[in-house]
Parts: sequence; structure tokens; C-alpha cells
Amino acid sequence: MTERQEWCLNCGAAVGTRVVAAPGWRTPIVIAGVILALAVIALAVAIVQLADDTDRVAADQPIAAAPTPVPGAATPAPTLTPDPALTPDPATLPEASGLQTPTPPTGGSGASGDAEWPGGSTGWTVVLASDTSESDARDKADGFAADGIAGVGVLDSDDFSSLKGGFWVVFAGRFDNQSEAGDALDGIDAKDAYIRRIVPD
Repeated sequence: MTERQEWCLNCGAAVGTRVVAAPGWRTPIVIAGVILALAVIALAVAIVQLADDTDRVAADQPIAAAPTPVPGAATPAPTLTPDPALTPDPATLPEASGLQTPTPPTGGSGASGDAEWPGGSTGWTVVLASDTSESDARDKADGFAADGIAGVGVLDSDDFSSLKGGFWVVFAGRFDNQSEAGDALDGIDAKDAYIRRIVPD
């Protein structure tokens, strides 16, 4: 070998050259792991800080107060709509179907049997009873009135040409025609009652 020769040509050994070993990978891996851990910690801290700020903002917001009712302000009443199913059909009413509701006897207070026949008036009535005694006739009139018959009174038959003289006639109501008197008779529970036309003298 010569002085300037750095390698043996026969065995390949280095004479003056220093072979440097390859660098290890442990240190870079450790450094990368530390950096990654620091990044994860920083991310966790940022998330916690953000959540804390959100709660603080929500707590700082004022709560809206409920509106105070104005004294004296009236609450509108609900509008009621009639149920069509409960509204009666006009065609079923007595007036619409051509039927007439019987008119109850009229002409006085009824409760005490002291109704009076209109002076000089001609009409129809329901005769309930008759008696030769005025007091007995008036007692009967009070009894009929107590039974709920309206318009009960007493007539002196001597004052009416259509009645036989000498009697006190207990009547109920005055009607313009025979049909109305007949309808009233149908609603009266009296054994000997009948209708009669009354004509004054």
C-alpha cells in the first residue's frame, strides 16, 4: 500500500477513512410524539375554553319579563257559534206546518175565578157549570181556577139573550169563533163542559 492509499485493495479495509454510522430514528420519533401530545392538549384546552365562554354568555343574557296586564282591559268574550244540529228546522214548527197552537182561555186573572165578560161583546166561550145560586156558582168558579183553568168567571144569564134566564153561568175564556172555543175545550178537564155562543141583550 502507498502512503496516499486509504483502502486496501485486497481486503477492502479502510486505512485512513472513518466510516460514520447511520443516525438513529428514535430521537425524531420522540420529538414527533411530544409535538403531537402538545397539539392534543392545546385542542382540548381550546374546546373547554369555548364551552365555558358559551355558558357564560347564556348566563349573562337577561330573562324577558312577562307582560304586565293593563288594569281595566277587558278580555274579549269568545264568540259562540250555534250548532246546526241543535237548530230547529222551521218546517217542523207549528206555524210552518199549518198547525195552530190552541189558545188558552183568557179574560181575567183566572186564579180566583173573577174574570169578567167584556161589556156588549159577542163571542164564544167554554161553559164549565151553572147554578141558580150566585155564591155557589162563584165557589165553583174558584174551584175551576184552582185546578189551573185560566180565564174563569161567572155570567148572569139574564143579561145575555143566548142563555136561559135564572142561572149563574161559570165560563172560561172568550173566543172569536167556534173553532177556537172547541180547541180550548179540548184542553180543559171538566166533565160537563161545553162551548156556547154568548150574545148580550
